[in-house]
Amino acid sequence: MVQELASIFERNFPLVVRDRTSALRILGDEGNIVFEERNAQNDLIGVAVINKGTILMICVDQGYRRQGIGSRLLKKAEDVIRENGFEKINIGCGFDYLAPGVPTSKRYFPAENEDLYPGLDETASDFFVHRGYVHSWDCNCFDMRFPLSEFKQNGYGIGVEIEEITYRFALPSDREGVCSCMDNAFPEFTGYYREDTLYQEGEGSRILIAVREDKVVGALIAGGEDAAKGLGSVGCVAVREGWRGRHIAKNLVLVGTRYLKDNGFREAYLSYTYSGLDHMYGYAGYRICMYFMMAVK
Repeated sequence: MVQELASIFERNFPLVVRDRTSALRILGDEGNIVFEERNAQNDLIGVAVINKGTILMICVDQGYRRQGIGSRLLKKAEDVIRENGFEKINIGCGFDYLAPGVPTSKRYFPAENEDLYPGLDETASDFFVHRGYVHSWDCNCFDMRFPLSEFKQNGYGIGVEIEEITYRFALPSDREGVCSCMDNAFPEFTGYYREDTLYQEGEGSRILIAVREDKVVGALIAGGEDAAKGLGSVGCVAVREGWRGRHIAKNLVLVGTRYLKDNGFREAYLSYTYSGLDHMYGYAGYRICMYFMMAVK
């Protein structure tokens, strides 16, 4: 069943970046409740997956849309969520997420550095708007991409020093300093930076740090998002208070992006981000490729 769920997710959300291993883990969570629709051949053609107060996924295969299937699935999901005592229903982001919200071409606030996927429209977000859902953020939520063949910045390799700040990979001995930096800069990221494997050499994701006189003043996580597709990622960038306004975040992005290109990735990817970062990442060449309606009812 979980394999079927992963397959229908991939069919209906081809633009959402989520490797199959992660999708299987999320869709196989023991707390999930699944509502399904099947055709005469017993093929899964529509599904809603909920966990607590969140609808993790709801979709109907292309050939079966506009027949009331999606509306039925949504009502079943909403009824059970309310019966379980939840007053608010989220679409997408809960205990984990396949997509942070509803994929859409609609921006809710002004944005820059936009180059949306061809064919992306507002159909999915309109479905939820017509059923009482609203965008719950006071800013945009979006993904960004950057074809690395277009990355031309020189002088931004690992180990470079820019204005007396050195940009290098974190070592195990840097872990305490990195986490201290995140506690100061953006505590929501600290948990990600505690992961021991990020401090080890190898083919996995690595922590890139900005250091001044042995003090970690900023950091970013760079590495593979989906190596089979040549897709790398940068993210979770943050700079310590008192060190902002010196282009440290911008330089971390440039150095991290250079690392992805030098390691053979075809495209760089930034997921689940928000207004303001479209400017910073856009400076390096990233463009908004898809918005998300952070739908709540």
